[in-house]
Amino acid sequence: MNDKLQGFVEANSNGDVWVGQEEDELRSGDGLSEMLAAEIIDRMGSLGLPPERGIEYVTVGLADVLQILDERYLKVMRHGGRGSAFKLIKGSFGSGKTHFLTCLRNLAWKRGFLTATVELSLKGCTFGDAGAIYKALAHELIDPPAGGDDNEGVQGLGNILRFWAYGVEEPSLRKSWLNKFKASNISNNSYKSVFIHFIRSLWQEDDDTAEACEMWLLGNPIKKLKLGLITISECICERNASSMLYSLVQILLLCGYPGVVAMFDEVDRVASGSRREKKCVVDNMRQFVDMCGSQRYPGVFWAFAVPPEFISDVVAEYPALQQRLNSPMPFSAASPQVPTIDAAGSSLEPTTFFNELGRKILKVASVAWNWDYDRAIQSENLRNLVSSYLAANFDAGQRRNFVKQWIAVLQAEHINGQGTTDLDVVGRADGSDMEMEEFADF
Repeated sequence: MNDKLQGFVEANSNGDVWVGQEEDELRSGDGLSEMLAAEIIDRMGSLGLPPERGIEYVTVGLADVLQILDERYLKVMRHGGRGSAFKLIKGSFGSGKTHFLTCLRNLAWKRGFLTATVELSLKGCTFGDAGAIYKALAHELIDPPAGGDDNEGVQGLGNILRFWAYGVEEPSLRKSWLNKFKASNISNNSYKSVFIHFIRSLWQEDDDTAEACEMWLLGNPIKKLKLGLITISECICERNASSMLYSLVQILLLCGYPGVVAMFDEVDRVASGSRREKKCVVDNMRQFVDMCGSQRYPGVFWAFAVPPEFISDVVAEYPALQQRLNSPMPFSAASPQVPTIDAAGSSLEPTTFFNELGRKILKVASVAWNWDYDRAIQSENLRNLVSSYLAANFDAGQRRNFVKQWIAVLQAEHINGQGTTDLDVVGRADGSDMEMEEFADF
């Protein structure tokens, strides 16, 4: 490994180089470390949020859906049958949309895909602004993490391309790659030129040029970019964002990545925006649906997480998009082409779902605290909590509150002694959280 790559790896990947993974099965739950278990319990117990790492240890009811997406889309893209896909992940706040996206991200990483998770909001990055979407994706792209749970992937388009370029050491290979890039048919000529100059400047250790090219590729403001004898006056903006985004995908595929899984999580209610804002969002989404249908973005899996109001109050007002998203059948192995997936659509009935989720959390807690719990006592606690929770008319669509309550019970049992916790007291103490929260669903 050359010095440039070694230094970059140490700064961005904790010393491990990802060299690809075979199509192994998702982890079954064995090998959970005490440190990771404690991290999971802390995040879920304090905020009710799905963990960034180790989410497979607390996932219930998503195996079938993820397997369909893997078999029908990711594996096909990975093995060269490019194509593209568009899926709308619907669910109320607290129903598991963010959890679903995190599971999809981890699955994509196992298949070697680059991923990007973008939070959409009316005041921040809105899907109504194609230029903002490009910039968000370019900044949020992440290479699959190397070496297990303790590492983080290389993030950002510039860093990902650096990592790739520093891995090509032989002068003859570098020349061959440059010739391949020059001969390639990239959608936007300006994008192609800046990309080639960026790679060449990295190999020539021309840091100033490399930095300027990187800023341009990230969509940062640069009025004119001078590259030797040529000047790039075109910058990435709303007007040309579609062409630039297509070019971004093309260069990543050229570099050997199997594709990109782009995930958008609506954290603000688009339905509360102005009619003009909603129309911009819907128009852009319709264009993405159409471009996926025509395979304009080969190798890209688009996933959008939205609340039911987006479909009932926004999409319903625009027949052109509604007709594209409607389907007479639910998403399943028999109808994987259906564009809408219910985040809370587990085949498990609520009692079974919550009991299974509770058992998984108990197992993680026992590792985190090195706790030899009494199975009979905690099974009874879980049954009682699930019964009281569902009796209060809460369902699988509001699981965050259940997660926080159950972890509170387990902590009390661990500290004060098993069989000593009054479940009603825990419920009243946590009563403020029984209201539906607005953001960051579990």
